[in-house]
Amino acid sequence: MLRHYALAGLLGAGALLLLVSACGHKTGIRPPSLVAPEAIGDLALTLGDRGVTLRWGRPQRNADGSQMDDLGGFVVLRAQRDGAGRQPFTRLALIPVEDRDRFQQEKRFSYTDEPLTAGTLYRYRVLAVTLDGYLGNVSNTVELVWPEPAGGA
Repeated sequence: MLRHYALAGLLGAGALLLLVSACGHKTGIRPPSLVAPEAIGDLALTLGDRGVTLRWGRPQRNADGSQMDDLGGFVVLRAQRDGAGRQPFTRLALIPVEDRDRFQQEKRFSYTDEPLTAGTLYRYRVLAVTLDGYLGNVSNTVELVWPEPAGGA
């Protein structure tokens, strides 16, 4: 009989420990498509001497409209078309967001792609990614044909 009370006491203590360790603020479970970052809508490019610089702003919200607070970085995508035909978008770079930049709401980011080949059409897109690895939707697309060097050679 004493063993039953001892066993019941241990089970009760274990249950209490589980309850205490489970305390805290809990939110409802949301599917990944809702906690993914919103699409970047302000991707722009500027020409440099040897390549292009892409610039965009930090996403402010998740796809479900909630405030974004777990920005992990960005994936830069590029597609190109030369004499051989159009290629699909592929990952060009993964740009991590430093801790000091993670919560700056008005922060702008950039990436420079160089050198580029004359006469080739380059198309770019950027996706935001969370610390957990959830990818946002693709940004607007920017493109250019890299010019021939001055003097025709």
